[in-house]
Amino acid sequence: MVDQTKVFDVLDRKIEKLLSRLETLEGENERLKADLGAARRAEKDAADSRGAVERLKADLAAARRSEKDAADSKGAVERLERDQEVVRERLERLVATLEAAEKRG
Repeated sequence: MVDQTKVFDVLDRKIEKLLSRLETLEGENERLKADLGAARRAEKDAADSRGAVERLKADLAAARRSEKDAADSKGAVERLERDQEVVRERLERLVATLEAAEKRG
């Protein structure tokens, strides 16, 4: 009888150790699942960030093209203003010449 009691005690302790180990592994499994979920979310966030960076790069390129176009337009406007000033001066001289000719004649 004593031998059976010892055997059952040993078996009982082993079962308790196994149950304790099972609880530990279940807890670790839950932590790993949570870490996996966090890693997946971080991966998705990184992909979203890469997309945002690409959109920002495209916006920057468009802004630079617009800035260049604006500079080109400004140069064209300045040239037109200079040409307009030259024409105005010529017209003023022509009017002055015509008025002088009218006074003489």
